[in-house]
This record gives sequence, C-alpha cells and structure tokens, in this order.
Amino acid sequence: MKKKSFQFRLILSYVFIVLVSFVFIAYYLDKSLEENALLEIKSSLMKEASLVEYFLPSDFIRRQDKASLESRLKLPAQKIQSRITIVSPLGEVLFDSEKTPQEAARMENHADRPEIKTAFQGRTGESIRYSATLKIDMLYLALPLKDKGEIIGAIRLSLPLENVKKILRAIRKTVFLSLFFALGLAFFLGSLIARGIIKPIHKIIRSAGKFARGDFSRKILIDTEDEIGELADALNIMAQQVEEKVRKIEAQNQELLAILSSMVEGVIVVDKENRILSVNPTVERIFGISQGQVQGKFFLEGIPNNTLSDVIVEVLKKGEAVSEELTLSWPVQKIFQVNATPVFEHQAVCGCLLVIHDITEMRRLETIRRDFVANVSHELKTPLTSIKGFVETLLAGALEDKEHGHSFLEIIKDHADRLENLINDLLALAHLESKEISLKKAPLEIKDIADTILKGFKTQIHKRSLTIQNDLPGTLSVTADRDKLEQVLTNLIDNAIKFNKDKGSVRLYGETAQGEVKIVVEDAGIGIPAKDIPRIFERFYRVDKARSRQLGGTGLGLSIVKHCVELHGGKVGVESIEGLGSKFWFTLPS
Repeated sequence: MKKKSFQFRLILSYVFIVLVSFVFIAYYLDKSLEENALLEIKSSLMKEASLVEYFLPSDFIRRQDKASLESRLKLPAQKIQSRITIVSPLGEVLFDSEKTPQEAARMENHADRPEIKTAFQGRTGESIRYSATLKIDMLYLALPLKDKGEIIGAIRLSLPLENVKKILRAIRKTVFLSLFFALGLAFFLGSLIARGIIKPIHKIIRSAGKFARGDFSRKILIDTEDEIGELADALNIMAQQVEEKVRKIEAQNQELLAILSSMVEGVIVVDKENRILSVNPTVERIFGISQGQVQGKFFLEGIPNNTLSDVIVEVLKKGEAVSEELTLSWPVQKIFQVNATPVFEHQAVCGCLLVIHDITEMRRLETIRRDFVANVSHELKTPLTSIKGFVETLLAGALEDKEHGHSFLEIIKDHADRLENLINDLLALAHLESKEISLKKAPLEIKDIADTILKGFKTQIHKRSLTIQNDLPGTLSVTADRDKLEQVLTNLIDNAIKFNKDKGSVRLYGETAQGEVKIVVEDAGIGIPAKDIPRIFERFYRVDKARSRQLGGTGLGLSIVKHCVELHGGKVGVESIEGLGSKFWFTLPS
C-alpha cells in the first residue's frame, strides 16, 4: 500500500477519529473517576469525623487533656482506619492517632495548615498535599469543634491517596489496552471498508487510463446508487461523447489531409514565433524536405529562403494578407505565386498560412508562346517580304527581261518552298503535341532504315565530300512507328550533314542496354556551344540563325525529333564540344 494513497489516508482517518474519540473519552473518564473517588472519600471522611466528634467530650478539648483524648479516641481510630488529629485553637496537636502522646507533643504547630485555617473559620476545610512525614500524597479534611457556638479546636482526618491512585492506574491501564484494541479493530475494519470503497475507484482509474490512451471500447461497470456510481455513469457518458468527437476530428483530419495532399499548391503553416507547424506533400516535393525534418524548426532553419521568410514576417507583423510573385534561386530555381494569410486567435495573430503555387512551367510556356509567335512571325515575314518584292519587280517590267526574269521566279520558288517546309513542320509538330496521334508500331531493323535514308542524302554527301559510316548492328531492332522513326533519323542525319565541315564524317551506331535501344548520330562538325545545349530541342531555337536559314532549316527539326521519341516512351540527348562535333542520341524501348 502506498503511503500517500487514498486508501491509506482513508484508513488513517478512521484510526485518527477513533484515537481522538478514545482520548477524549479516556480523559473525561479519568477526570470523572478521580473526582468521584475524591468525593466518595471526602464524604466518608465527613461521616467519620462527625462520628468521632460525637464521641469526643468538649471539656477534654478545653482542658487540653491529652491523656483522656488518647484513651477516648484510640479505639475509634483503629476502627475507621483514618488518621485522626485533634488541634487546639492555637494550632497545637493534642492528639494524633498515628503518633504517641510524646511524638504528638513534638509535632509542628498546625495553625498554618490550610484545612485547619478553614476549620477555625467555622467551615469544613480540605486539602490534598504531599506529606513530608509519610512521603506520600494525603487528603486532609478538617472540621471545627464547637461548644456552645464557640470554636474550641479542630478535628482533622487524613487518608493516603495511594489506594486511589492504584485504582486510577488500573483503570488507565485498562483504558489504554482498550484504546490499542480499538485502534487495531479500527484499522482492520477501516481496511475492509476502505477496500470496498477503493475497489470501484481503482476500476474507474483503470478505465480512465484506457480512455486517456484512446481506448473507449470498455465501459465502467459499477452497479451502485451512490456518488461513485454517479461518477462512473458520468465518466461513461463523457467517454462516449469524447469518442464521438475524436472520430469526428479524425474524419475531419483525414479530409483535411486528403485535401492538402491532393493540392498542387504547397501549403506551409507557421506559428507566431515563425516556427513551422506543418507542410503538405507538395512543399516536400518542391523543396526536397520532409515534415519530420522541419516541424518545430524556425522557417529559415527548415527552408533557407529569406524572400519567403520576409513575406511571413510581414504578415505576422502587420496581420494583413500578402500576395506576391517571387522568383527563387535557392533552395530551388522556380517562380512562385505566394499568398500569405494571417491566422487569428482571440483577435490576435497567432500564425501564418502560406500557399505556394509553382508557376514556373506556366511562365516558361508563356515565354515559349511569345517566342513561338515572334519566331513564326519572323520566319514567315522574311520569305513573304522577298516574294512580294520580287513579284513587284516582275510586275514593274522585269517580267519582260528574259535574262533576269527567270532567276527572279527561281528565287520566288525557293522562298515558297521554304514557306511550305515551315508550314509542314508546324503542322507536324502541332499534330505530335496534340497527343491524339496513334502509333503504328511494328518490329523494325534500324540499320536498313538508316541505309535507305542515307541514300536520299547522297548528293549532299558527295557535294561536301563527307565520310559516312553506318555502324548500326544488323540485328538491332525496335518495335516502333516506321514513319516517326524515319522522321527522327532523317532530321538527325540532315543536321549532321548540314552543320558538318567539308570532308567531315558522320557515324551511326547503337547498342542495347537495360531493356532499351540507344541510337547515336555522331558528326565531326562545328559543334554546339555549351550555353546553347540546354535549349537545343526548343522550337525555332538556332545556334547560328543566319547559317541555319541559309541552309534551309526551319528550327523545328530537333523539336519534332524530341516529340517523336517521347511518344514512343524514349529519351533524347546531345553531347557536344564546340569546334569538334556533336553526338545526338535517342533511346527507344526494345
């Protein structure tokens, strides 16, 4: 049993009540018995004194006849077993039943004794004091001796109180033994009673512990109609209500978690001290963090970006919503639309809700669209201007000039062909980007397709004195759309020839690895500057715009290559060193 347990304190209270009650009763009983014993002794002494006075002639006292007093009182003194003392009005001891006449004559004067003084005043005197002669406590009772209304002396009876004290000690011993017995009985009965009271309380404590751990399946079964039963019923009702509220909160949390998890926007919640309370999966993906890593940390510790931190600080300070478009360079290079809203509690700002929308791709697409419109406009304007100029020249009379008129028409035809190629490429690219195209896949031998395409470039190859190597294995095959594969290889070979050096070389080779076929078109041409490589597959992007137009390029070939390969589930890439050549490659599932 724990010393500070309720059961121990309950038992102790029973024992304490019994102890206090018993002490009070014992004290009252002891005092009552002592007083009653003294009253009884005094009453007995009064009777004995009256009896002695009856047998005592008054002239013996007047004459102070000690011998007569001795003979007359010797027998009564033996009968009453009390000490009898006769004192003259001057305090002289005339007779003492426990002294011889000679000893009595030598006794001290008793005039100063309190009981004697009282007796000489005509009243009954009494006193309890220690007797130096007998070495014990004595009870003294003195009566005045009168003769015709005159006090002629005093009679005093005394009795030792040792017998009374022995009786009181015996009674006290009995009382103390009874007290210990009562305390033991109280402890035993108190334990039984307390155990009966504590047992349902322990049951309530165990059930309450389960409630605290979230287990509301078991109810408190106490079939009593007292306060403990009412407490158990109240706890059962409370547990039921808490369980319902917990379920409701869990459902709401699940709904909120599902909403936050499915949001494309990043959500960050911070408290008033700028500590991160929560982040959703989108924020984890954007910044490469996890909820466990940043929760409870200051914002700059979890997401080291001063721009976002400044927005949060402004909201926490002013208590007003902030909406900004921010371009971040650390820890990620992205463009965000940030909406920060203060969170209030009791009309005071207690935190901030930060919603981050990644608009990097949208801004990139807007830039591409602007560039596309500008490039298309430029690409169309140049040949149209030339065509219009030569047509006006012909209409102005050059048509009759047989020497130059034919060359003008050739130029117009070249520009028209250029426009046709541009429009065809635009239509092809739009068709690829629409995702509505269906591929007609079939097993294809890549080497045979490459040989056929290279034959189409025979004139350009001969004109540039290029060395062509088709090192593609004859056994290398893929399952792909033939037209799209031919379009990819045609564009890559065309670029390798166009941007090559005279007497340069072009090499085709491939390999199979990890379930993919990789085809490489390598040239020893002019190469691509490192700064242009990341954008080489964008529409209308040209490294050397003047030379590209001069060679008849539309700037859409590599973009078409990328879309065709990605439609097959493959990847494209380039490796190039400026001045040494380029190596374009693409992969297809085998």
